[in-house]
Amino acid sequence: MKFRVVDRLVYWLARLVIGIAARVPQGLGYGAAALLGRLYVRLDGKRRLRALAFLRTAFPQHDERQLLAVARAATGNVFKVPLDMARLTRLLARGGDLRAVVDTSQAQSILPVRGPYLALTAHLGSWEMAAVAMAHLAGRAHGIARVARNPLLQQWILDNRQRGGLHIHPRRGGLRDLAAAVRDGAVGLQVVDQHQRLRGVQAPFFGRMASCERAAASLALRQRYPIVVGVALRVGRGFRFRLIGAAPFVPESTGDKRADLVRTVTQINERIEAFIRMAPEQYLWLHDRYRTPMAEAPEESDATWTGNELD
Repeated sequence: MKFRVVDRLVYWLARLVIGIAARVPQGLGYGAAALLGRLYVRLDGKRRLRALAFLRTAFPQHDERQLLAVARAATGNVFKVPLDMARLTRLLARGGDLRAVVDTSQAQSILPVRGPYLALTAHLGSWEMAAVAMAHLAGRAHGIARVARNPLLQQWILDNRQRGGLHIHPRRGGLRDLAAAVRDGAVGLQVVDQHQRLRGVQAPFFGRMASCERAAASLALRQRYPIVVGVALRVGRGFRFRLIGAAPFVPESTGDKRADLVRTVTQINERIEAFIRMAPEQYLWLHDRYRTPMAEAPEESDATWTGNELD
């Protein structure tokens, strides 16, 4: 297969940048990422207002100064995720032990002992680390993600993820392959907390209706799969994490497909909200979660946060 010159250049440049990022001392690299995140919030007024609006919905009793502090810290965490990916790539390429950087003891204690299940997460902490850690525990996991336009870069990313037991399918047409893999005994992974432009399910998220991902809930309902919602929260400021999860649940099927789907998505959202309250300074508040105007949810959000208890 022939590759374009520009694909080769981008591929080698990406490998060079990732290689450098993986070798930068943690204090320097993660400190710089946190600083860049705070600077980004200061300079990008549109994104800052979007994050603050989202935070007001989630935590209406907190004042603007508190919300702005969370927005700055959370954006710094978003800037740290590429560093996580770089260090993870190097760790997997060298055959390193993932347990040295991710504490999986709590998650391991609540996972189903046998049978297929779905593991869902959010853009909280480090979602890349969450996926690979789940694959490590399950032995084999399949997920869905966007495909890089550069075929060389895409294959390199896939190869590195497969070293950790994680197999990725493209968004377009990938759900069928993921469903087949789950039927064969693999764990199905998906990030489910962002706005769905097409065929979304309207369900409450922090007390306000949002367009939510439906594929995982629909698959679980059809096949009676347990659902585990979990996240990899950052411990401290660098490349250390704790994988935690809520107790598995099997969605109830009453025969009313629409109501069952909304109820299942709502249960997923409630678990995600609980984790976000644990560490709001690690969530992706920059996302336009309520892009489509919708009515308020029938119940108010429990608008409190516990703070990051993992430092």
